[in-house]
Amino acid sequence: MSRTGPGHSAFFRFAVLLPLLISLVAGLIFVPIYREAVGHIASEVRAAIERESWDLEVEFHENGIDGLIDELDKRTERELDPRTIYLLVDNRDQVLAGNLDRWPAGVPRQDHSWAQFQAEDGEHAEGQVFQLFGGRSLLVGRRSPLASFDEHLALQLGVAVVAVFLLSALAAAWFTSRMRKRLAGLAMDAEAIRGGDLGRRLVISPRLDEIDTLADRFNRTFADLERLVDGTRQVSSHLAHDLRRPLQAARQRLEELANSHSLDTDAEQTIQASIAEIDTLLATFAALLRLARLQAGGFERSERQIALDQIVADAVEMYQPVAADIGREIRVQATSVNLRGDRHLWFQLLQNLIENALNHGAGTIEIGLDAEHGLSVRDHGPGVSEDLLARLGERFFRADPARSAPGFGIGLALSRAIAEHHQATLSFENANPGLRARVQW
Repeated sequence: MSRTGPGHSAFFRFAVLLPLLISLVAGLIFVPIYREAVGHIASEVRAAIERESWDLEVEFHENGIDGLIDELDKRTERELDPRTIYLLVDNRDQVLAGNLDRWPAGVPRQDHSWAQFQAEDGEHAEGQVFQLFGGRSLLVGRRSPLASFDEHLALQLGVAVVAVFLLSALAAAWFTSRMRKRLAGLAMDAEAIRGGDLGRRLVISPRLDEIDTLADRFNRTFADLERLVDGTRQVSSHLAHDLRRPLQAARQRLEELANSHSLDTDAEQTIQASIAEIDTLLATFAALLRLARLQAGGFERSERQIALDQIVADAVEMYQPVAADIGREIRVQATSVNLRGDRHLWFQLLQNLIENALNHGAGTIEIGLDAEHGLSVRDHGPGVSEDLLARLGERFFRADPARSAPGFGIGLALSRAIAEHHQATLSFENANPGLRARVQW
């Protein structure tokens, strides 16, 4: 089972969610710091304004309005703190003292009220208003760095969050890329084992981490599986080898009996039928032994150049009369294909596929051959259920509808072994209708 698309990839979700999560955590950490810094600056500004206001209030109570004006003039002239703002106006908004030319727009006149405004130079300022007798109003304020600091700090925090996101995204991408490559290598090894290379094992890195531990457990499982499969192959091969001799002896005795002239017609027909069944068993045992040799690497891979299209033509010529006898037809659409291999093994592979189509299929048999799509043999029968397709080609396996037909489930297994011997693959698919066997190299 496999799904396509990045949304179904655990690595993709990890690479996306990890930077988002880290950025969220960074934001949750930076926001309180940002608020505390802004709040601290605002408190410092107000505390400085309140100290100035307290000094001026003391001056006003001790020396009156004239003393307050003198004090404001002195402070303005000396410019001890250029960020401090003073403004005293009468009830007609005439400036009596201070370093502003007019009362700032939008600043209320309520006593002890706080206001934020822009100074004449455009800088952000904050101040406190005091109402004096005679309708006079006093504004004490400071040019505050809060606005520029707020904007600068917000920008810096935003840049920091983006940088954290990008760095974590790069780290996640690097990590997931390494893990994907590593798991892809393990998957390739596992697929090779699944394809029949039972001696292959998953690669274990020197790190010996959790993945290596899991790979080691899989390797032990594969080793047990290899022993079981080898044991099964050896048992079937030994049986095939050991039973050939008594069957050949029995066949020889039956032939001697059939050649005698003392038998009636019924007895002779029975003996001939028994000889045919023994020949079928001997052919099956020969196929088993050949399959065992192929799977054990007993056949040396031939490097001779062969014309596969000529092998197809020879096989069709041999089986066309057999198909015609049962009212069926073999059609061929082949192009010239040359490759290196064993002519006899390729002929055996094609022979098995055609016999499988004749015995278990129906309708016309279509054989296709070209360099791009490989070799295919298709019938127009009922096909095979989807859950059994992957098992076709296993030794002794036969789909349920085929159990009443001739054969022992060796032909397709031998065909698959021949294909793998030539570094090709044999696969099966439902052609709707019929079953298609395809060999690709």
